[in-house]
Amino acid sequence: MKINVTSKNDGVPAALRDYAERKVTDLEHFGQEFEKSEVVLDIERHETICEIVLYPRRGQAFVATERASDGRSAVDGAAAKVERQVLKEKERQEDVKRRAGAE
Repeated sequence: MKINVTSKNDGVPAALRDYAERKVTDLEHFGQEFEKSEVVLDIERHETICEIVLYPRRGQAFVATERASDGRSAVDGAAAKVERQVLKEKERQEDVKRRAGAE
């Protein structure tokens, strides 16, 4: 998966970028393949904003945004939101397969 980590201003430290990249890489272990992902970090009024967009090979993109006073908290919150979306989609796909097999 291609991971693109960008920041809207220069106030975002490199350590936070690396942390965001690691968190997005960990999302691949749910069994779904992603073509690419984008992480946008921004600092606004003493808050860090993290937006994560995952583009799967098929289907619509998963998008999550989180604001927090701490950078890592923003990344963790956005990653948790995307994780829930990915798991929900995975359960939905498994349910469709089960229904098709019952008929």
